[in-house]
Amino acid sequence: MMTMNTKMTLIAGAVAALSFNALAADSLEEQVRVLSERVQQLEQQGPQVAEGTTFNLYGSLRPTFNYLESGDDSKWDVHDALSRVGIKATTELSNGWVAIAQGEWSVDISHNGDFGKARRAYVALATPYGQLGIGKQRPAQYTLVAEYVDIFNHGNSPFAYDAESPFFVDNFVTYKLEKMGFTLMAGAQISGDKGDDNADLVNVGLGYDLDGLHLGLGYVAADRLDGSNQVIGDDNTLGGVVAYSFDNGLYLAAAYQDKDYNLDGAADRSGSTLDTALAYPFADHYRVKLGYFIFDDGVKGISSNDYDGYNTTLEWQAASNLRLHVEYLVKDFDNADKDSSIAVGMRYDFDMGWNF
Repeated sequence: MMTMNTKMTLIAGAVAALSFNALAADSLEEQVRVLSERVQQLEQQGPQVAEGTTFNLYGSLRPTFNYLESGDDSKWDVHDALSRVGIKATTELSNGWVAIAQGEWSVDISHNGDFGKARRAYVALATPYGQLGIGKQRPAQYTLVAEYVDIFNHGNSPFAYDAESPFFVDNFVTYKLEKMGFTLMAGAQISGDKGDDNADLVNVGLGYDLDGLHLGLGYVAADRLDGSNQVIGDDNTLGGVVAYSFDNGLYLAAAYQDKDYNLDGAADRSGSTLDTALAYPFADHYRVKLGYFIFDDGVKGISSNDYDGYNTTLEWQAASNLRLHVEYLVKDFDNADKDSSIAVGMRYDFDMGWNF
């Protein structure tokens, strides 16, 4: 049953399309008849989608209930482990050419369930010669390096990488090529109202996959901007990861980055990040996860924000799209109070697809 608003919209469209026919009609009755026929045609057509299109509506809701301690302070709180909702559409063109569009937005359960902060928003064209994308996307540094240690049910995982490395990049132009187990990725952030006229961030990466093995390298060069979006220096990061999935389900991964900070009028410094991850399944639907991490910002003295820590998680796969977990996390700062937390969380995933 069509709503009144839909009916009015169809009638308005029909009136516009029939402006010349109306002039030629001999009577009011004839105009009404022609108009009615056009409305019926529009009702029968329905939405127009290109043949070969697939459309997915997906999401993941990830609330956690936490007990937090920092020094002598403690509290209970509800957090969010990066809940999101997204849509993705692909259209097969011809000879291996595919059009891709994706939008993904956060759902912040810890703040009134707020919806709308964009995680991804891009259009891409995949061809036999590689994929070109424009918009907000994952960088190579995450896709080929950090993703392999990002196995924990927490919004700050990977815990060392999270401090200063990119997860999503806006105003991003990317290229991706996959051949014979190798993945080459390159991207440049081009924001006309920030920094100078050149790219504000450049990221290139190379990955290799063979059976359960993954090797990845990534390099990021990024401008540092002040409050007026003027360039005041740059950061250069070189990172790599080794990950392996064994036949018995054991998963091991370690990712390391070396980062140079070059600031105008200030002493240069060099820092690093280390993230390690282990996962092992047992008793059919359970898995234990362990991680150790170190962040070094290269600052000497009490102003340093260096820390290390570890994560221990027990996870239950209650259904194919439902996980429950208990997590114990410790982050030990060199010059600040140690943070620790115990969290109980849930993760509910959904993915609905349509083919046209």
